[in-house]
Amino acid sequence: MKKIICYVQLLILTACIFTQQINKVYSLNPVRGEEGIMVNAKATTYYINSQTGNAFAGNGDKAIIPTPAQEAFMKLKHGMFIHFGINTFNDKEWSYGDLPLSSFNPDSVSTDQWCRVAKKAGINYLIFTTKHVDGFCNWKTGFTDYCVSNTPYKKDIVARLAQSCKKYGLKLGLYYCLWDENQVSFKKDERAYNEYVRNQITELLTNYGDIACLWFDGFWKRQQSGWKKKEVKEGEEILKNVYIDGENFINAWRREGAYRLEWDRLYLMIKRLQPDCIVFNNTTTAYKGIPLFPVDARPAEKGANLISDSTIWNWLGKPVYLPLQIETTLSQKGDKLFPNGNWFWHEWDHSVATREQVNDWASNANRLNANLVINVGPMSDGKLRPEDIELLSTVNFARTP
Repeated sequence: MKKIICYVQLLILTACIFTQQINKVYSLNPVRGEEGIMVNAKATTYYINSQTGNAFAGNGDKAIIPTPAQEAFMKLKHGMFIHFGINTFNDKEWSYGDLPLSSFNPDSVSTDQWCRVAKKAGINYLIFTTKHVDGFCNWKTGFTDYCVSNTPYKKDIVARLAQSCKKYGLKLGLYYCLWDENQVSFKKDERAYNEYVRNQITELLTNYGDIACLWFDGFWKRQQSGWKKKEVKEGEEILKNVYIDGENFINAWRREGAYRLEWDRLYLMIKRLQPDCIVFNNTTTAYKGIPLFPVDARPAEKGANLISDSTIWNWLGKPVYLPLQIETTLSQKGDKLFPNGNWFWHEWDHSVATREQVNDWASNANRLNANLVINVGPMSDGKLRPEDIELLSTVNFARTP
């Protein structure tokens, strides 16, 4: 009898240990929550082993794990966003394609300095703004005159940054805004504009070496349905007021936006040109971590304090692994549209996060098994802000677990 009791106790103990090592995860029906994305359990249940990080279905299906490209990207862990463009010279966060090219006139653009500071801080990759809402292009594109080629500066900044990244052993990622206020075809001829986007992405993926990731923005501008009321859809505060919360809006966003931008065609083209390039599609600060398929990973813009997340999502009837990347900015003082910190440089803004804040962000990202990307906005002289340099000199992400 004693042997039987001991055997039962051993089984209970083993079960408890196994339960502690396994965290339940669900295929998700995402809804809006005050702290970002909250989730409802729905359909299949999946499990993640806390020791291996692998997920598997409750019925014993094959583990849902990252692809080799996703895993390599996740190992980079810490990145730096760099917002620099024609806005930098005009005290703007967003502009509308009408700023004069003559205003873009730095004495130099210190891409070596950007990379040197990043490397010293333990950062492993950069994400650079190639084209923002304004449509201004930081490279010598052959498809618009609204680019660096026709400024007093004239040099190809993407090319210079690619060289600097190679020099300092950093990976290069690129930001590209799908919303373009300078291109007439964006509003007048969707098919022509989609071809314009594919042509520019082809340039970026064929002229500057290996690109670690493409971070797309402005996808949501194409959506005409699912809004509470018609008003300009910009900025953090306004976005909160016009979104219809919940699954209906997200589904409309995916279907209509993806169709109007021919998103699947663009994604497949990217994979043909650079199969290991990780594709992000930003869902703004209102829907952090929600995937707009097809993608390889999920962004969480200004999601440094995100509480929960899941890496397992349903796509084409199957569970897929989609890692998370959290993006936030070192600036802590914004304007009415962006009250939680600027992305571009403004002469009046000397605010900067504290070392403790940055460490907390890194710790939270690590807890969520997410990459962390911090943003800096170089000044009009092409150099990083002294405040950002000073802060980053006290941080070493390489030591973050």
